[in-house]
Amino acid sequence: MKAQWGIEFKRVRQGFDIQGSPERSLSRAVIETDDGRFFLLEKFARQKFAVRQRISRTIDHLNCHGLAQALAGQKTKQGEFLPFFQEDCFQITSFVDSTGVERPGWIASPEIGKNLALFLIQMADASKDLLAHISFSPFSIKRYIIKLFSDMQVHETRMYDRYAPFLEFLEQNFMDAHDHLPLAFCHGDFHPLNVLWDQNSIQAVIDWEFTGLKPECYDAANLVGCAGIENPEGLGMPMVTTFLSQIRRAGIISPLGWQYFPEYILALRFAWLSEWLRKKDREMLKLEAAYMAVLIKHMEELRRIWEI
Repeated sequence: MKAQWGIEFKRVRQGFDIQGSPERSLSRAVIETDDGRFFLLEKFARQKFAVRQRISRTIDHLNCHGLAQALAGQKTKQGEFLPFFQEDCFQITSFVDSTGVERPGWIASPEIGKNLALFLIQMADASKDLLAHISFSPFSIKRYIIKLFSDMQVHETRMYDRYAPFLEFLEQNFMDAHDHLPLAFCHGDFHPLNVLWDQNSIQAVIDWEFTGLKPECYDAANLVGCAGIENPEGLGMPMVTTFLSQIRRAGIISPLGWQYFPEYILALRFAWLSEWLRKKDREMLKLEAAYMAVLIKHMEELRRIWEI
């Protein structure tokens, strides 16, 4: 570590709860240096290098343009984010311990809603010229859903039949409008479990694996959808209403994005559906179907609550 980053390694520290998905790396550990600092050391497979390199460059750009809560990786003495050792590449970032977030209590907190909105507003500003430096392929939830249903029709016929009515609802209007939604840079997996908290304040946002160019309402819709799966009543509670009022005031979502915002929340639930199918989580599959039904049933009511 000293040869690469100029850091004197002292010991691996146990007992820390490392936030974020453990699946994104081969291994990870909290290390302590001789001068009492803490870093998160992660190991990635060689085939992940290109993706991890783009993520690292993206976070570094955001960090350099004022988004301090985008936790940038430490560059080596040679300016590399991901030096190789033997067959794998490694990255270190400052380790930030988190107080965590109370579940499902966070959906009642207007302060959490305000701080989450502020992060997205600041990210929109920090990413203004990002696409001039880093290219991303646009993500389409429409194509994602079509591919998912094609696979389900072959491998999960019962699930296909259960979820087909929700696809039919989106096909009434949303699918045709989808390709006209304005695109913007998005975090891609924005929800409270990917935030390092100091009580209700955001210290850092992690897990940028799905970052890229997406419809501008993507991050906001994902967050609101996560509030509703915790408790459907959360869709009308202070975290969501405060969050949306702050986002609306900042103007980072266009009128067309707001018009189809509730439908986009429903559409994004199919990405979560894919996760439950992959994990064979039958309980969550059942819950997801019930949640989608709630979204459709109360969609017009939600428009009124959210002042859309």
